[in-house]
Amino acid sequence: MNKKTKRIESIFEFLKDAQFETCPLFPKKMLFEISNICNHKCVFCAYKKMTRPKGVVDPNLFKDIVQQAYELGIKEIGLHSGAEPFACKNLEYFVEICSKIGFEYIYLSTNGTLATQNRIKRVLDAGLHSIKFSINAGDRETYKKIHGKDQFDIACQNVFFTNEYRKKLNRQIYLAVSFIEVDENTNSFAKLLNLFEPVVNEVFRTKAVNQSGQVPEFSSFFKERNLSCVWPFKTINVSREGFLRACCNDYQNFLALEDLRLISLKEAWHSKRFIDFRNNFLYNNAKNTLCYNCLYGVHTPIEPLNRDLCPYEQI
Repeated sequence: MNKKTKRIESIFEFLKDAQFETCPLFPKKMLFEISNICNHKCVFCAYKKMTRPKGVVDPNLFKDIVQQAYELGIKEIGLHSGAEPFACKNLEYFVEICSKIGFEYIYLSTNGTLATQNRIKRVLDAGLHSIKFSINAGDRETYKKIHGKDQFDIACQNVFFTNEYRKKLNRQIYLAVSFIEVDENTNSFAKLLNLFEPVVNEVFRTKAVNQSGQVPEFSSFFKERNLSCVWPFKTINVSREGFLRACCNDYQNFLALEDLRLISLKEAWHSKRFIDFRNNFLYNNAKNTLCYNCLYGVHTPIEPLNRDLCPYEQI
């Protein structure tokens, strides 16, 4: 299977059997925001607009929630959600926890510049199955314009090191590089492809979009392609505070629904607040929510799904 086909197949696999119902079955996939800290300010990302306090998840809370998730049937877990997982000092420990619990697929996405060779070794040794490096330029000068940091060489070196180290391990580890395309970096993609295609499983590019309705200068992915969104119906998304959210790209917690420090994950997934939100999503185009802005590429006034969990202003 070629690289392009593999990417398309993975998307269709995720979309398959999505239950667009107000009370869907418990999903098989989870994204956990172990940290909402990032060392970069990419031009296409809403992170730089965030006013929500930065921090990392409490290890005991993390362990409790992922244990619940596994017992409820979660098979895959991603330890990232719009920020930088290597900003969390407990990343290796969290991977180890998930591996010991029994998750079949543990993965993360990183810009790769806070990683050291030692930390990469420890994360892979702990049981990580997949790592994707977000490198949005094919040369140092363009990279600095897009990422806001002159760290192209660091990111590249860590990709090459990861490839060499995974060869020493007696199991398959998926390695990819992603490229978010904007006008400023389009001409550098060929350089990126030449650099990494020989050493990674996949290099893929996607155009910048209106990320969760918070970067309106970029068009909406869904509006242009006549698609809907499966996140509120097929994936568990947990914030670093321990809130169940409807989406991973929610920098202000406007889509935070329930506090998992107070109720169980199972109760939260089937809570009245989440059912009401899905009903709004299905029958009213998610009006007055962050999802509406994301789906239609607009920046209209919105309300948080749970004001107790989101005292912040719209960005």
